[in-house]
Amino acid sequence: MANGKRILRLTAIVIALAGVLGFQLEAMGMFDAASEAAGKPDVIMIDTIAKLESLEQPAVVFRHDLHTKALKDQGMSCESCHKKDAKGTLTLAFDRLEGEDRAGMSASGLKDMYHNGCISCHVKTEEKGFKTGPKTGECRSCHQERPEAADRVPAGMDNMLHFVHWDSKVIPADAGKDTNCGACHKKAGEEDSWRFSEAAKTEPLKDVFHSQCVTCHESMIEKKADRSGPVQCAGCHGEKETAERAVELAKNLKAMGGTLPRLPRKQPDAVLLAPEVKPDAADKKPTGMAPVAFDHKLHEAQADSCLTCHKDGVNAKLNDSYEALHDVSDPATCVGCHAKAQRKPQCAGCHDARPAAKVLSKDSCATCHNVGVGEKTGMMSMMATAPVNPAAMSKEEKQAEAARVIADRPATQAMVAEKDIPEFVTIGALADQYRPSKMPHRKIVMALYKGMQGDKLAATFHATPEAVCAGCHHNAPATLTPPKCASCHGKPFETEGKPGLKAAYHGQCMTCHKEMKLEKPAATNCVACHEKKTN
Repeated sequence: MANGKRILRLTAIVIALAGVLGFQLEAMGMFDAASEAAGKPDVIMIDTIAKLESLEQPAVVFRHDLHTKALKDQGMSCESCHKKDAKGTLTLAFDRLEGEDRAGMSASGLKDMYHNGCISCHVKTEEKGFKTGPKTGECRSCHQERPEAADRVPAGMDNMLHFVHWDSKVIPADAGKDTNCGACHKKAGEEDSWRFSEAAKTEPLKDVFHSQCVTCHESMIEKKADRSGPVQCAGCHGEKETAERAVELAKNLKAMGGTLPRLPRKQPDAVLLAPEVKPDAADKKPTGMAPVAFDHKLHEAQADSCLTCHKDGVNAKLNDSYEALHDVSDPATCVGCHAKAQRKPQCAGCHDARPAAKVLSKDSCATCHNVGVGEKTGMMSMMATAPVNPAAMSKEEKQAEAARVIADRPATQAMVAEKDIPEFVTIGALADQYRPSKMPHRKIVMALYKGMQGDKLAATFHATPEAVCAGCHHNAPATLTPPKCASCHGKPFETEGKPGLKAAYHGQCMTCHKEMKLEKPAATNCVACHEKKTN
């Protein structure tokens, strides 16, 4: 009897220890899995049930790419987990069509569906001899606190990726046409049907794209096509994978000559931008700003995609309000995009010191608003020649007029003759502890000119030879003999918003070196500009 009790006690202890050990092993597995999932772009939190009732345990951390690879190793596909609707589109929900859980499926029903589907798959996978996931009782291996945020790269359809699709020989051409655009854009003239569709109004946009794109990529794999798009999350959202893809695409583009072909949608080369012009009641002459000749072809090559400018879709009317085109803080507007271009190192040295108000000065307005303008004012009410009235012109006439103005724009920036640029300028007004600074003035100006070579934006806005001088002489008239800095910055300290002379010199020079990323001399290397006095 005593031996029997002893055996029972030992058995109970063994069971308890096994339980504790099992819990600890499961907990260890949980922490290992959580650490492995941290920062992965394929992490999906399965928290559907949380929308219906409070969760007893944390949501499930699901590694999508890990499962996709496991299915592929077993000769299985996405349809092992995802159903297709009547149109053959892969649904993103697990083992059910989209919206079924919102159509009356209970929380317990969803729970059973996930548990039965996932665990049964893990059991079958193990029976086949493959490494598998958690099974019955290993709850904490799946139910974990949300890991650290994933580093997902945005998977936008930029011009390069767009070209890969419409230039693909794997995607068949539309019947009777030279392009395959109809494979994605079902109706001509409705290229935005995905992004601005009825489905996109009720479903997250990412779900619309995932469903359409992944379904197509998966169908290519099933057809054993030579090329297919990714079905793994990292293929579109992984930093490493997208970087490798960009390098590969760049190599292919270089082999083609380095120029990305334009989208084959018969878009115009030039556009005349102007609000509707109405005759003034008094003198029957058009009023307001002159039209703008917009180089559409040039801007296509500079933009990542059509949506850079056409934010409401390429088929929607362009928002031509003043704010939509002139907001200096919005890089999607004309002025904002130009201001962003000024942040390039070769431009930022000069433009960083110029106030934002200067971006919309009278002269800069006239640079764009000049179609039909006789005087260089940009204002139609002050024109010396007959104004252009877009309201009375056909579409073809507008494009022809815009093309003519664009063709007349300078191809290179105007330059001051090198001999007229002082070779050195000695700055000695504040010489005290340091010797006067002998600034290589001509070398600096010529370096600025070199940085503008080949830049049509710079050529257009630096239309006068002295325009580059405004980089340093920012509030002086455009002249070869600008006033000295001390004429404005004569006080030792800031006065009326103007820094003192010493602060003005250092702020101008040091900021320029920093923004232009000049290493020699460094912005903080004092003796590189003015030697320290020895006595």
